[in-house]
Amino acid sequence: MKSLAIDSAARCMVIAAKNDDDKATLALDISMKQSEKILPAIDFVLGEVGLTPADLDYTAICKGPGTFTGLRLGFAALKALTLSHSIPLYGIPTLDAYAYPFADFAGAVVSVIDAKKDQFFAAMYRSGKQCMEPKDTNVEEVLKNLDSEESVLIVGQKADVFSEILRSLSPTLDLRCYKGQPAATDALFTLAEDMIAKKEPPLADYDGPDYMRKSEAELALEKK
Repeated sequence: MKSLAIDSAARCMVIAAKNDDDKATLALDISMKQSEKILPAIDFVLGEVGLTPADLDYTAICKGPGTFTGLRLGFAALKALTLSHSIPLYGIPTLDAYAYPFADFAGAVVSVIDAKKDQFFAAMYRSGKQCMEPKDTNVEEVLKNLDSEESVLIVGQKADVFSEILRSLSPTLDLRCYKGQPAATDALFTLAEDMIAKKEPPLADYDGPDYMRKSEAELALEKK
């Protein structure tokens, strides 16, 4: 299938295009410059696999949780394509996408995103199945859901920071850490095509990101 996927949930934005077996991926770890580069990056990866937006069968995105600015940018770009070319957009929970490549891990996979203020967005999986729903939480709370006898793999954005805190709390835990951002765009392609095969609906026009937390502006308004 011909598709475009964006993971804009973390600081490093990853954009990938797929034309059947040909694939091009571009990572942009440029923080505030993402807004300037996202559209040229989309054009670049599409061109690398010989596609135009009109050729796409679908698009896919990490729908959150994640950074407010990054999620908004990714949604805006892909919704523009959806409206312009009637292309379905499939939203995949970010933590699911980060955990998916490790579905065969023999133990617990904890998928995390740094949520600042000593908090993390986190979910847990065993044998590829979610066993702790996504939460805005801390390491201590996640530890309560772990079996001290099982192997634990931490993946996602700032997985190394999460692992350091967890190891300090439970030094005997069989703990492993995948350093670096998992290949979420590959997971987006696979999970979106699974949704298509099951005839699950794409995102509606009014569907937006799952922030899981109110923005600083919203919190400030509540205090007034």
